[in-house]
Amino acid sequence: MPKNIRLVNNNTTNPFGASRRLEIVLTLLAVLGSACSRGGPGAPAAVVRFDLAADPRSLDPLFSNPDAASVEQQIARLVFEPFVDLDARGRPMPVLLQEIPSRANGGVSADGRTIRYRLRPGVRWSDGRPVTSQDVLFTLRAILDPRNPVRSHEGYDLIALARAPDARTVIFRLRRPWAPAATTFFSDGFSPQFVLPAHVLRAQVPLARAAFNAVPSVGDGPFRFVSWQRGESLRYRANPAYWRGTPPVAELSIQTISDPSTNLLMLQSGALDWNLIAPAQFAVVRRDPQLAFRAVPTSVVAGLAFNTSRPPLDDVRVRRALAMSIDRNAISAKITLGFYPVTNVIQPQFSWAFDRAVREPGYDPRGADRLFDDAGWRRGPDGLRQRGGTPLHLTYVQFPETATGVRVATAVQASLRERGLDVTIKAVSNAQLFLPRTGVLATGNFDLAYVPWTMGADPDDSAVLACGAPSNYMRWCDPRVDRLERAALAATETSARKRLYAQIGRIVAAQVPVLYLFNADYIYAYRRRLHGFAPNGFVPTWNAYQWRLK
Repeated sequence: MPKNIRLVNNNTTNPFGASRRLEIVLTLLAVLGSACSRGGPGAPAAVVRFDLAADPRSLDPLFSNPDAASVEQQIARLVFEPFVDLDARGRPMPVLLQEIPSRANGGVSADGRTIRYRLRPGVRWSDGRPVTSQDVLFTLRAILDPRNPVRSHEGYDLIALARAPDARTVIFRLRRPWAPAATTFFSDGFSPQFVLPAHVLRAQVPLARAAFNAVPSVGDGPFRFVSWQRGESLRYRANPAYWRGTPPVAELSIQTISDPSTNLLMLQSGALDWNLIAPAQFAVVRRDPQLAFRAVPTSVVAGLAFNTSRPPLDDVRVRRALAMSIDRNAISAKITLGFYPVTNVIQPQFSWAFDRAVREPGYDPRGADRLFDDAGWRRGPDGLRQRGGTPLHLTYVQFPETATGVRVATAVQASLRERGLDVTIKAVSNAQLFLPRTGVLATGNFDLAYVPWTMGADPDDSAVLACGAPSNYMRWCDPRVDRLERAALAATETSARKRLYAQIGRIVAAQVPVLYLFNADYIYAYRRRLHGFAPNGFVPTWNAYQWRLK
């Protein structure tokens, strides 16, 4: 989830104090000074300026990892093309492909195991070389190579045979049917991948240490990489070899600015051309004559991950009691002003698999008290719950780059305090929270965690809910869910898959390893000089080739 922006007007208390305000002003002045050296708020008309919540770890999408801001995905989409993308209305569209494989067009076999992809003619790498089926096979081998620290092989490890009968055709034969295959391979998924230039990377093995990770010199997307000052900024220029034609915007100037207050000031001052704003910010900037706004239904589903490997969260009674202690409707109404509607399943509300009938436990303070008591956690003389002399203390982790998440943490802490729980909020940076293997979520060093999951275009949720899945931060395992996940991925009929995901949703709602809070409708603010800005439900940079300045 991209970061939100904290209010800086007098309607919001500044939690950092005067010294923090001074730091923000100094940071803004420094950034503006740098911008002015390139033209500043009155910058060259062909330069679009925006920011990232964190510095990327790698610029090679092979090694990208999800985080709350989709940082690496935003950057990758500037330089590389997916097989399939979704437009601003959520409709699938072929990009690197000539057409999306289906049974109707002969691209998918009757048994669902053979998929034929036809590459779009005329697509070239930025150095002029054609994009071919050999690039696809090279990238597939790189994804599956155990020497490469790729986050997930999901789906790709089902490919039993891959061949390229000609320069524009790739055929995959799967070990078993995998329903998301046609629109997920090399496309938007839970762990997106892009086709890479084989002629460049063959000479840079091992890929984990390739220069390409910091200098992706060749791509097939609308922009070419220019420079990366780690921790500070990135620059890109329009790709004249782009298959759609040279983009109207000549250059992108991207700052790494993690502080939400600074980002808001930069947007208002004209140092940024677009940014995501928190719902509470909308009232502050809505009358700014220089700004326009877009509300975008997204695939981001935010929730509280309960670490079921740690007592007392291994007790379903405690998890249900926690859920019943939290007024999600109030959070949606008061913190997100209704822009982020409450949800009860992990599929986005625009998904064909979304089931409105599934309900996680609702707000019921008295019911929560009874469940805590039944589990042996009773109030002591000080009003706090304890069992056998051990207080019920929980550690809640969240990342400060999101103003909405910060306010949710405070609201949850207060609600649980009313039920007799002592909750400590631990702020961890977006990067440290989602760091693979050593991050807070990966190591399980928490009890409750505020997590925004960015789902794929397909409703497959096995990456979150299956036993041992890479984004199963709850460390929850239910054999029933595993069986249903396998059945849903093997089913070829949409109606059958919808029923299976509904069954999974009901089990999750009963066991509550995660309490879903809301499915975000993001509000983007952008300067009126920027035209063609139309974020989709996954990343705001998907159509950067259409951006233009007037």
